[in-house]
This record gives sequence, C-alpha cells and structure tokens, in this order.
Amino acid sequence: MAKSATTRTGSTHGSRLPEEIFVWEILVRLPHRDLIRCRAASARDLLLEHHRRQPPLPLINRRGTPSACGRRWFNVAALDPHQQLQPVARLDGSHVCVKASCDGLLLLTEGLRGTPFGMRASICNPATRQIAHLPQLKGYVAVGLYRHRPTGEYRLLLRCGVFRPRRTMFVFELDRHQLPLMRVECLPDASRYKLSPSAPVLLNGNLHWTWHPPALPHQTETKNILVFDTMAESFHQIYSPLVHRADLFEMDGVLGMYSWDNGMTVVRIWAMEDYESHVWSFKYSVELPVPEVPPIEERRSLMVVYQEGCVRLLVACGGLLLCVDTQGKLLASSRDDGHSLSISKQFLKQSLVSHTFFSTLQDDTIPPWHFI
Repeated sequence: MAKSATTRTGSTHGSRLPEEIFVWEILVRLPHRDLIRCRAASARDLLLEHHRRQPPLPLINRRGTPSACGRRWFNVAALDPHQQLQPVARLDGSHVCVKASCDGLLLLTEGLRGTPFGMRASICNPATRQIAHLPQLKGYVAVGLYRHRPTGEYRLLLRCGVFRPRRTMFVFELDRHQLPLMRVECLPDASRYKLSPSAPVLLNGNLHWTWHPPALPHQTETKNILVFDTMAESFHQIYSPLVHRADLFEMDGVLGMYSWDNGMTVVRIWAMEDYESHVWSFKYSVELPVPEVPPIEERRSLMVVYQEGCVRLLVACGGLLLCVDTQGKLLASSRDDGHSLSISKQFLKQSLVSHTFFSTLQDDTIPPWHFI
C-alpha cells in the first residue's frame, strides 16, 4: 500500500527520515492545502488514508449583504473542533444551498423562480475546486448522496415533485450519468408521512431520516425513522421514541436523535443502544442558556453534533453562532458581522481523491457556478 505513495516522494526526505514514516505518519496529517503541493499527492492510497483521517465538520452557510450590483454571494464555512469557522467555498450564486454531502463531495442546488420545480444542481469538491453541472436533475429533489460499495460508484437518491407518487424514488449514478433513472420503490404508505428536510445520517451502510407518521393515541414509540440500505438500495423503517420536530445525528458510531419544544428552549437527546433491536435510551435534557440565546423569533437553526468525544449543540441566528454543552453551558460564541448564518445540517470530510465524473458530467450549454 505504501509503495505507490513513497516512490513519489523522492529520496530527499529519506536521508534522515524513513519514507514509511514520512508518508504514513506525516503527509497524511497535513492540511489538504499543504498536501496538494506535494508530489505524492497524486497517489490514490495516500489520498484515501488522508481523507479517512479528516474529521467530519458541520457546514455553516454564510450569506452576505447584496453588493452594489445587487448580487449576493454564497459562502460555505466549516466549523472546526475549536469552534472556528474555516472557509470552504465562495460561489457566485444566490439562493444556493448544500443539499447533500459524502466523502468530500457536496451537492449544491439553487431554486429557479418562475418554475414549479425549477432546480439547477452541481456536484463539487471544494478541496480540489472541481465542479460540474447536473442538468439531468431538473425537476427532481435530492434527498441523499452515497457511495454504492459493491461498485464504488457515487449515487444520488432523488424524489420527484408532488405531482408524482411520493412512494417512488430514483437513483442517479454520477459515474454513468445516463437517463432513465433507476426506480426505487419506497414504502407503500409513504404518502402519509412527511420526510425531514434535514440531511440523512449515514451509519452501518444505511441512510437514515426522521419522518413523521400520523400520531395514534397512547403511542410511546413508532416507526419514525426511514432507512435506505445503500447496498441493496431498498427501504425499510425502524422504531424510535415518539417525538415531533426531531432530527438525527451520529454519536461515535451510534445513532442519536434530538428534539426540541415549541419555543426551542429545551432540547432532548436520545441514543440508540441496540441498532438491531431498536433499543433507545434517553441521554440529556438541555435547557439553552436564555441570557445568551436570542429570542425565538430571531433564531435560525439548531443542530446537535458529536465532536472530540463530546455532544455539542450549535445555534445560529443572524450573524451569531453559539456552541452549548449538554449541561446548558455556553462554551463558545462568535459573531460574523455582515453575514447571516445558518446551519446546513451537512458535514464535510475534506478529500483530495479525484473523480472522473467531473470531466464527463461537464455541460458547456449551462455553466455551473464558479468558485471565487
């Protein structure tokens, strides 16, 4: 595994430091901006190991005030474990959002006015600054991005607009990018449920969403989580505590869930202790610090994350970003004047691994967004 990477480093460093240590203990720990300058950065095994070591960082949307010409830039930043915003990308588009993420890839979408389901979409890798337009997705809404392990291909899970049956979804293969799309049948009563707009959680090879069925009297739990098996490419449900306004997160290989009250002042957190038996345990009830947290009408977004062995709560509102622990203590706060902040509920693990679909997907008739 080390041979293909070490042979590219030359012997300059090997005179004092064994190449095995130089490559697999030093290079893999470099920030991606430094590693890309090295000659060894084209070795795929090195890049895969470098990507594996990257922490998943929550993405924060930064929308600036309109410029003199009326344009509004879209900025994406990642929140590092030290609660500092690190710039990821700045795009020359308005009304853009990060719709899905996987292995360093981001799916960007922008709604177009004047059409019922107008959406232009692009796939990009911020680390390599590659971006390609996806005209095939017009009329569809992306709900997930995943790597199909049997083939190694990256695929998008899509649904149509409300004018078509909701229980049918579609799979788009980025490496083949050909129509028609592969159809995937959802659950028979899917039209009765409301799927969460938040990003799915990838765990145990499955994508997980909260979705909300009609509540029945005296229920204490229900099949509240929709699961998509990314290998078999099929759907099923699992049980969760009966809560409303809930989202999911990963907590050190364990599926977690959090919900909030009407005023978004108290957040409750659960963890799935047994994935096969769907056994949940209640972990925390967190009261957000009232003096530090702005009134509810100003709050924009809330997210629970797991960083460096600890559960943290993030709150973004206006230009303010807060980090709170499970005791309700304010750990960090920052203000980004001139920008409106919102939590995208997507994560980014930086990757320098190249993908051939960026060149094959390029469509010159409709230019994609450009990095600035």
